[in-house]
Amino acid sequence: MANLSIALVYFSGTNVTHTYAEVIRETLLDEGCSVRSFNVTPYGSRQAGLSFDDDDGVLFGFPVFADFAPSVINEWLPTLKGQGKKCALFLTYGARTTGYAHFHTKLLLERAGFQVLFSAEFLGRHSFNVGGWRVIPDRPNAEDFVVAREYARLAMERFASDAPAAFRLQKPFGYNQVIAALEHEPEVTERQWRNPVRIPEGCSMCRQCEVECPTRAFDADTGLSDPRTCLGCMHCVWICPDHALRVDAMGAVYAAFLENWHLTEDMMRSKKSRIITESWQAAF
Repeated sequence: MANLSIALVYFSGTNVTHTYAEVIRETLLDEGCSVRSFNVTPYGSRQAGLSFDDDDGVLFGFPVFADFAPSVINEWLPTLKGQGKKCALFLTYGARTTGYAHFHTKLLLERAGFQVLFSAEFLGRHSFNVGGWRVIPDRPNAEDFVVAREYARLAMERFASDAPAAFRLQKPFGYNQVIAALEHEPEVTERQWRNPVRIPEGCSMCRQCEVECPTRAFDADTGLSDPRTCLGCMHCVWICPDHALRVDAMGAVYAAFLENWHLTEDMMRSKKSRIITESWQAAF
């Protein structure tokens, strides 16, 4: 299985998906594969086309935001040309649920011409921890990384196979209704608690927030993110070298989040990263 060429494509707002991607990349390299990594988080990174003609397989890794991969990723995936290329998916999430993301992302990849062989879901601290939440702050941990390495080795095995096992996922309950509702969702025009703002004191105006924003939603001059296009991914807050960006009232929202989803911190800590090869394993 050595000498496989594998492309690793990922989006990472607050470094969780990047951390897993690095563990997967290092495992593949240790096993003798060549790896091309593509971080498609910044807006500009998705404007140039990607070709996978010389790769034996592609790994796609995305965080889950409100039951789906980031909307910009869902809009971008259909522009790719899979041409029957083997691929696998991994999702990272902050201990609530992966929702519809396995099924929906697999569907988009297949429509783009990829052959999806399996998936995985990995635990990581929530993006909103940068604003005061306390969702599994110590994840990913060593146990999660064991699963990530197993995922990398399974990818090698499946990509090297002439006849890999078929991978099917049952359509989640309510999927069609949710997709229909999203298509008619009204545009957000007012600022919300998850839209970052800049604190003028201490800002060196490096403009990194503006350059790396996945949707070009942040304006370094005004110090505001556009609520119409801001994903709430917290990437700008995470990367700011001056720690000059903040989000409003996140601490107060945390208790409502736990109550609404019937979650406790113990429940979230007990969740496990896992590889998904059977339809029933991704049941919503």
